[in-house]
Amino acid sequence: MSEGNDNPQDPRPEFFGNYIIKALKIKSEKWFRLMVTEEQGTKVYNFLDNPECNVLIIFQNMAAQLFAMDSFPVPLKTKAIYFVKIAKVVVPKENPSSVLIIGDMASKPIEQLATIVDDIFVPLLANPENHKNWATVVSLDVKEHVHSLKSTVYQVKGQINGQTILPMPVGVERLDSIEKIVKESDGKIVDLHFKSAVEGVIIKWATQITEVLSADSVSAFKSNQHLTPWAGNIKIDKKWHSGIIEYKI
Repeated sequence: MSEGNDNPQDPRPEFFGNYIIKALKIKSEKWFRLMVTEEQGTKVYNFLDNPECNVLIIFQNMAAQLFAMDSFPVPLKTKAIYFVKIAKVVVPKENPSSVLIIGDMASKPIEQLATIVDDIFVPLLANPENHKNWATVVSLDVKEHVHSLKSTVYQVKGQINGQTILPMPVGVERLDSIEKIVKESDGKIVDLHFKSAVEGVIIKWATQITEVLSADSVSAFKSNQHLTPWAGNIKIDKKWHSGIIEYKI
């Protein structure tokens, strides 16, 4: 292990331990066992003392014991805690958090990514107040990319959950006002940008639906599943996800 491991005055392990114990709601004995295990303790001290090591993830393995990793991906079953250095430095003994970004990792990364996109990226990058000094073409381009990112995340999330999620066109939140203008102008005033977005998304829908319908039903049996007839009513639930529409059968 690092020399820091032999230094009883080093306050850094205690700082990390206190944070992890509170965040994961575990007993202090688990953190102690991790630190006295040579391989695991070495990873912690390597992160503390080696400027080149910039990531440390602490999580509970299948045996409910704390485990340390210094790289991704991480095989998570429960929440994990990550520590990332903001620069290639040694973690100081005084105020260790000054050089660290600390946060939680969900057991399902796609769920966490969807939350980040919804709660941070979209409100930040799609807010008109942040586009005041931008050229119109730049503003539209950014909105399209943000919407595309959001749609892609939800489509991937749906595929993981065995669902087909159809993305909505950019600007769908303005549908009521666009419809009002079209009616009042007797169809003479049309939002061409929104019209183009609708046409583009319909092409995407056709591609997605074709892939689903062309899937070989025999594939359902390849994972040793034994499907049986189900006598019941088929229900279609329609849900809105901030511009994403999901049809679940």
